[in-house]
Amino acid sequence: MNISLSSIDKSRFGITTAKIQLAGDEPVPDINAWCDANSVELLIARCRCDDIALVQKLEADGFFLTDTLVYYRNKELTQSADVLKEGYSTRFATAADAATVGALAEVTFAGYTGHYHADPRLASADCDAVYSSWAASSCASTAVADQVILIEHGGKAVAFATVKKVESYMMEGVLFGVSPEHQGRSLYNALRLLAQNWAMNHNFKQMIVSTQVTNLAVQKVWCRQRFEPFKSYYTFHKWFAKPAR
Repeated sequence: MNISLSSIDKSRFGITTAKIQLAGDEPVPDINAWCDANSVELLIARCRCDDIALVQKLEADGFFLTDTLVYYRNKELTQSADVLKEGYSTRFATAADAATVGALAEVTFAGYTGHYHADPRLASADCDAVYSSWAASSCASTAVADQVILIEHGGKAVAFATVKKVESYMMEGVLFGVSPEHQGRSLYNALRLLAQNWAMNHNFKQMIVSTQVTNLAVQKVWCRQRFEPFKSYYTFHKWFAKPAR
């Protein structure tokens, strides 16, 4: 089973959390037994949307839907020059930028709701911190992101993108954020182009991105930019009885 404990969720929510990527052939009783053996309180599971039989098994076992992710792919990456407007510059983040990028993500993703927010048993404030801690960790650890791209204005970071290797030929644009004061200046598109440039410079042939299925605005942008939908996933949560202390 592709299941593991999540230390970052443990520190964030104060509960023993595990994550699993389901392929469709894992018996649900075996998953539950693993969680019981490891004192798991919350299990976060993902499966492909087209695996309806598995979805029905999960729902019958007490899992509940928290979001639907759709992935888009560009199989023909191209290099782009002069992607930034006058007054803006770009550089790669270092570990020293972690706090700055975390704070930028906090304002960028304010009001954004993911699968954590959809779970009524998780505190809203803790869910809000998910993206800021994720972005900060992307600067500090290559296990989270292979690179963080910054856009600066007046010496201040105003936009960021995190990228991660998926396969030898494919990279993922994971998080994209633009400061509210600098939105409407094509910086989101600039981040995407900068990410593509980074991908090509590192011999990647394809790029993928994902968002919630309800986020139609960004999907329209991706379609205009030669990205095409190619897979989708459901995210489920399941709570287990809290172990005795």
